[in-house]
Amino acid sequence: MTIEQPDTTAAARRAAVLQPATLAIASLFAFIVLVQGISAPFQKDAEPQSAEWIQSIVRDGHWLIPHDAYGYTDRKPPLFYWLSAIVAKATGATVDEVRARAVSVVAGTALATAVLAWTAANVGASEGWLAFLFMLGTYGFASRATETLTDMLLTFLLFTAYCTLATLVDNSEPQARAAPRRTMQAGLILGLAVLAKGPVAIVLCALAASIYLLIERRNPIAILRQRWAWQVVAIAVAIGAVWYVPAAIAGAGKILRIILAENFGHFMPATFGGTGESYRPFYFIAARLLGGAFPMTLLILPAALAFYTGEISAGKRRAVIYQASMSLAVLIFFSIASVKRDDYILPAIPGIAILCASVFTLYVRGAAAKLRDVLVAAFVLSPALPTLFVCLFRGAPHVNLQSSDAAYYSIFRANVGTLTPGFIEFGVVWLAALAIAIFALIQRRAIAIGAAFGLLALSLSLFWTAVLRPDLAAIRSVKSFIPIVAEHVKGDQLCIPSGINYELSYYYGAAVPDLANPQCANGAAGKPVYLIATPRELDATAPEYRTRLKLIAKSNLIGGGGPPALYEISPSGANGGLKGAGGAAK
Repeated sequence: MTIEQPDTTAAARRAAVLQPATLAIASLFAFIVLVQGISAPFQKDAEPQSAEWIQSIVRDGHWLIPHDAYGYTDRKPPLFYWLSAIVAKATGATVDEVRARAVSVVAGTALATAVLAWTAANVGASEGWLAFLFMLGTYGFASRATETLTDMLLTFLLFTAYCTLATLVDNSEPQARAAPRRTMQAGLILGLAVLAKGPVAIVLCALAASIYLLIERRNPIAILRQRWAWQVVAIAVAIGAVWYVPAAIAGAGKILRIILAENFGHFMPATFGGTGESYRPFYFIAARLLGGAFPMTLLILPAALAFYTGEISAGKRRAVIYQASMSLAVLIFFSIASVKRDDYILPAIPGIAILCASVFTLYVRGAAAKLRDVLVAAFVLSPALPTLFVCLFRGAPHVNLQSSDAAYYSIFRANVGTLTPGFIEFGVVWLAALAIAIFALIQRRAIAIGAAFGLLALSLSLFWTAVLRPDLAAIRSVKSFIPIVAEHVKGDQLCIPSGINYELSYYYGAAVPDLANPQCANGAAGKPVYLIATPRELDATAPEYRTRLKLIAKSNLIGGGGPPALYEISPSGANGGLKGAGGAAK
């Protein structure tokens, strides 16, 4: 879908439309990049809980309202889980890491290809390929393509719906009303986005279109007087109602409360009836966006300067502004919202990629182009510093970092010290990018400068997603410890100190209750009760309770709480543990 460009001929626009074979090759390349690390173990709670919802559909047939191992219902619209369940059913009816993440990988591949196609058709072929390369080289995008979460699917549907709306938003009223097919397409895709995440998809599209019109000095209220806008919303709402209405009826008041909490409670502050969870300061989304979209965010300043100085051609401005408006909408909406999470930045990344790609095809060479070259040169040279530090100080102790950062640093040192294939490949690509950048900067070849920037970003992202991240998951996830636990526990009762542990329950294959549960307090007659806990969790229990624990097996996993271990609880220890652990939890 293209935005009409008054200063560009139709023939020139058609020349920028990529052929299906080219897009297929690009899709294959994107898939190979994004699929790296797909089999890494789950960590923490978000992905394992989503995998358990998929299991609920595959194993128990709970298509309408899936449940996790602890009996809690799915809090989100089910499109992602439906698609993942179909993948699992079609490939053996087993929900593992690869099958649970397959939909995200396919959605990420389709999104990167869609960004390439739309940018090539509306901005330029060079900008399209650079935006494609920048997205794949952005860790905040590539890492979420192998997550069992709905955000990548939402972002793909949101981007395609927003692109479909482009001509409707940009054209005058008579032309917009004469596009029933496009109205139907936009409503259908937007409705699928509602089934993926909720009404927030409609809100983001409306807010982004309003921001675009305001930047273009047009009245966004005028859209409300156009029939197509209401038709798009009506179609989207009707498609969303396919699940929302039956779920509300089947789940009675409970599901309705969950729906209201997910869609309105997360936006409103706690003082106005919001959920109040995941509270973070208003600048959290901006900070996460700057970090999650790195290294693209280095180019935002020269891109903004290019718009101010007029270095970007007028024929490309409108299309770039249109997509950048979605990034602004995501930033504004989720900064205002009470609940702020890292995953919320994902829909902003395509617009940032298109904006940053446009800075390499400037109409004239001015201050923006010079600033761009300086930033690219600094980025291309930057990997030399940490690599040189590690090579010179191999025996140096860990720097003072948080647990996960220290673990990443340790894995990086190990890769440098042993010259693993992943590190060698990164080094070769870095040297090639450095050579291309030096040549391009000397010759002032802007596209080649962008290619060097994107190539290095891609190698860094691949090194992180294919080497560092899976290695960290392997030494932090309880997956490798569960066979040892299962061998000792067999059919006896396994417990945790308190709360819920979805990572443990997924790999153990059943819900693991805490010590406040009667199953853990009493156990089966004549049978032992086992406890899996980290040192930090044990420190929170009563001293007299800890003396009744017998160490059975200890893992060598890492994490903020220390390595988890398996203990056997004596009968009196199990009964006393209820009081001690319960008091600590309070």
